Amino acid sequence: MAPELDREHTNEPSLKEMTAKAIDVLRQNKAGFFLLVEGSQIDSAGHYNDSAWAMKDTQAFEEAVALAVDFAKKDGNTLVVVVSDHDTGGMSVGGYGQTDAKLEVLHRVKASGLYMADKLKADRSNAAEVLKTHAGIDATAAEAATIKNAEDAVHAINGVISERALISWTTYLHTGVDVQIYAFGPGSDLFRGLHDNTDLPHLVAQVLHIDFER
Repeated sequence: MAPELDREHTNEPSLKEMTAKAIDVLRQNKAGFFLLVEGSQIDSAGHYNDSAWAMKDTQAFEEAVALAVDFAKKDGNTLVVVVSDHDTGGMSVGGYGQTDAKLEVLHRVKASGLYMADKLKADRSNAAEVLKTHAGIDATAAEAATIKNAEDAVHAINGVISERALISWTTYLHTGVDVQIYAFGPGSDLFRGLHDNTDLPHLVAQVLHIDFER
């Protein structure tokens, strides 16, 4: 599916809309239900070091989580667990000799790096025009040349935007840092503290009263 930044060019539903529909269907089962909602585009954005894409899809995921938690509050018998399987890209706020990000740069971005790269001419001579149209950036001659001469135009576009926003990345791959876990509802206390990732299905099974052998 398309990144949230590019979804307006499609007829695809949002993650929040899909979550709402899934809950509406599954809640009809009086025996209860298990629903997995994945904000997978956040991972994809990390692989491309696309700061605006990552932030926009994190927002879309947050909206889906808020909807699920609202349902859980009203239902009173639903556990919501929010966790990721890994970090991707090693994003950090600040960089290039600065300590704060310029978030207004990301707010002006209206398309993913993938979408913008697709709008480049074969010789990439319109790189500055593409950045102006879809990212609100008046590219310098050096920035346009970086995109034009890069082996990978997508990474080059995202690099220009990240540097403008003072967002740093360490890799295009997964990292080994700890990831957050949040829980709300019955059994949420089981998820406090540090856990090995392989513990999580057993904790969920415990809440569901399922005999899940290790």
